Amino acid sequence: MEELPLRDLKRNTELLILVEMLQTPSIKLKDIASRMGITVQAVSQYIAGMRKEGLLREQKGILRPTRKSMQILQEHFGRIKQDVDSVLRKISVVDRCVAVAGCSIEAGQQVALTMEDGMLLAYSGREGHSTGVARESASEGDDVLVGNLEGIVDLELGRLLVLEAPSELDGGSKSANIETARQRVEEFSPGMLAAGDTVGAALLMKASGEMLTIHAPVESSMSALSKGVDVVFCGTRESIDLMIEAVSKLKSETGYEISWNTFHL
Repeated sequence: MEELPLRDLKRNTELLILVEMLQTPSIKLKDIASRMGITVQAVSQYIAGMRKEGLLREQKGILRPTRKSMQILQEHFGRIKQDVDSVLRKISVVDRCVAVAGCSIEAGQQVALTMEDGMLLAYSGREGHSTGVARESASEGDDVLVGNLEGIVDLELGRLLVLEAPSELDGGSKSANIETARQRVEEFSPGMLAAGDTVGAALLMKASGEMLTIHAPVESSMSALSKGVDVVFCGTRESIDLMIEAVSKLKSETGYEISWNTFHL
């Protein structure tokens, strides 16, 4: 597995040395060491390795970065910027939010925030890991603005049931076992039905009796699952692969794991 740029300390140090050389072409090793907080011996060892790799060449007695090193420099720090931007988006500080009042709330009251069936609810007179202060009064069922947020909302990820429908070439929903699909959906009792494609939509409508639309099915399913909503996702192999890929990506990026099962119909 390729190492993440942020964690590649050796390469980061080499490229930072290159940056110092670009900014001050005639810079001495001791000055590089001083600016970077490492020993002159360490700088010398890095430079020896960089020359061997073809990142530096001597020109009129002065070490110069090569074209290869400039390309690596741009690509590496470009990837670092992407990684850092991704991290910053995930840890962005949220000072206020809108929740649904779970009871009557007065402006200025401290409230506890909790996620219930995919809905963020605010309750006064309760304790919780996530709290805030109501910016306005609200009756039960009203949306209410909450500020001075602290803590993290207690949340369990939703469960995922994947129903694989026959492909169009294999007969689509017409050749699927609708009764089995109906039983699986009823036993699972999901908070959301999601159709990955037209075949999946037709099969779910036959199994549930509900009308479905197809709009960003994977994104909508992941959003619901992240809020604790159980989801049934139905589609042909191609759509299911996209859904499972999204689940795997969530685990690799956050460590959170969604419980899921697949059934062929």
